[in-house]
Amino acid sequence: MLMESPFTHEIAGTFTDKVGMAGLDHAAYHALMPRAGTALDRLREQKASGALPILALPGRHDDLQAWKPIVDRYRAQFDDVIVLGIGGSSLGGATLCRLADAGFGPSDGAPRVRFLDNIDPWTFDALMARLDLGRTGFLSISKSGGTAETVAQTLAVLDRLNQRLGKDDLATRMTCIAEHTDNPLRAIAGHFGLFCLDHDPNIGGRYSALSVTGLLPAAIAGVDVEAVRRGAGMVLNAALSADRPEDAAPAAGAVINIGLATGGDVSQTVIMPYVDRLERFGTWFRQLWAESLGKDGHGTTPVDAMGAVDQHSQLQLYLGGPRDKLFTLILADPSGHGPVARAVTAGPAAASLDYLVGRSLGDLLAAEQRATAETLIRNGCPTRLIRFPVLTEEVMGGLMMHFILETIIAAHLLGIDPFDQPAVEESKVLARKYLREGME
Repeated sequence: MLMESPFTHEIAGTFTDKVGMAGLDHAAYHALMPRAGTALDRLREQKASGALPILALPGRHDDLQAWKPIVDRYRAQFDDVIVLGIGGSSLGGATLCRLADAGFGPSDGAPRVRFLDNIDPWTFDALMARLDLGRTGFLSISKSGGTAETVAQTLAVLDRLNQRLGKDDLATRMTCIAEHTDNPLRAIAGHFGLFCLDHDPNIGGRYSALSVTGLLPAAIAGVDVEAVRRGAGMVLNAALSADRPEDAAPAAGAVINIGLATGGDVSQTVIMPYVDRLERFGTWFRQLWAESLGKDGHGTTPVDAMGAVDQHSQLQLYLGGPRDKLFTLILADPSGHGPVARAVTAGPAAASLDYLVGRSLGDLLAAEQRATAETLIRNGCPTRLIRFPVLTEEVMGGLMMHFILETIIAAHLLGIDPFDQPAVEESKVLARKYLREGME
């Protein structure tokens, strides 16, 4: 039984009959599919048993109601809200917030939500110098509660707030999110009387966009977070209710990725949306894919690009370079939207611009994204298309769930754990060692 999805997933342009030797052979695709079916069966079991909490998030409403007083207070009290976090504690929320603020300021009645997701001291000082701390709220997010970057940011902010506004007022200006364990961020929150929301210990940071980590800042920014979860649920239900794994879009996507990587020369996967509000989506996907699959010599390198911008900076490489990339173009239907190029304004240039006169900006974008897709396929570049009429909260939630499932299924095909990151932990240990040595 097929259920509705908020977008279509077109994979014909990834096969050898469309793109030649760089594509995936249909026989190889079907040979891998039973293993993808096993991964889907496991996901069905985990959803039924509750063993994988990320699969329960689309159906939850209780947590949204529990955060609502925080959302209402932050929206009423602050002009700016700064999210302190890094990696999965930041990227999901930043991606979702672009739905409400495309980079030109928030909608009426909402604060500007910004993400301080690095520890560059010059950036920190520049931001803090420009904020009215009396009208600024903070969210400090760390799953473990011990992320060095986030703890350092939090301590620095608390120092500034304490100096400017006094300790007694801090509890109304910062909220923390961390696991309910004995950890530094919880200890700091307790010391200053800050409210601390629980981060589910069974939801990894890079999989947490649909939890409090991503949805709390998004709700403060004015995003309809219930619609985000509704879209995620549509994709999840469509995948898990499919009669055949071939009919589950995340399974098909995982098989194409892994089939091209293990049976061909594809070592990179390029995500290229043609919607500005999806700019951070590529960054979110990059962490999800790289950190989940880059193990034991496996994995493909995720590359985030933007259409039509990268038609003028990357397309030459994509078309003229090595056939080592899978392309995923994410396309809305912009036709007819935006201002129209008028002949009277073009004046003497109108004759040479006959293809443009009378067309809207959306018409131009639609023509360019179609041309890029067709050119990639004609030049032997494996290319799949994800299409929807317009980017909404439901579409965004659906896209996030699709790529979460695709990543988990891809890991199953490779025989690796999608939820750990041992190499990252090694670098964290070394960083702490160097800090300690520098203090001796």
